[in-house]
Amino acid sequence: MFEKIILSRSICYGDCPEFEVIVKKDGTAKWFGGMFVHRAGEVEFQLDNRKLQQLGELLQSFDFRHFTYPAATIFATDLPYCTIKVSYQDGVEKEVEHYLGGDFAEEGSEDNQSFQELEQFEKRIEKVIGLQKFIGASTYNEATE
Repeated sequence: MFEKIILSRSICYGDCPEFEVIVKKDGTAKWFGGMFVHRAGEVEFQLDNRKLQQLGELLQSFDFRHFTYPAATIFATDLPYCTIKVSYQDGVEKEVEHYLGGDFAEEGSEDNQSFQELEQFEKRIEKVIGLQKFIGASTYNEATE
């Protein structure tokens, strides 16, 4: 099980939502909204046990602890990052900084599949935490489709 999950998205050259959310094992959560989000500023909220269990199951089924981020082959320099940092109960910390402009691995390759799986994993975490109400409907849909 996790002690803490931190998920953040950075700004880009455009209107990408900028935010950070921290979820602790007791369900306490903090939202820090920056630019291009519906709810700017800091908000504290609580996740129930079902949501915490879903997050734990997501981490385990994706095997986040052992995920290796593939090296990107092509870069666009104006796109955002999605960073996930997990602190586990045994003291292990794992961080993946996913540059959304570096996912251009050859179609059908193992690296391409890894990028796609990581992006889906990020979206599932956002959905379980319930970030749509903070990010905003139109921006959220663009960021998660």
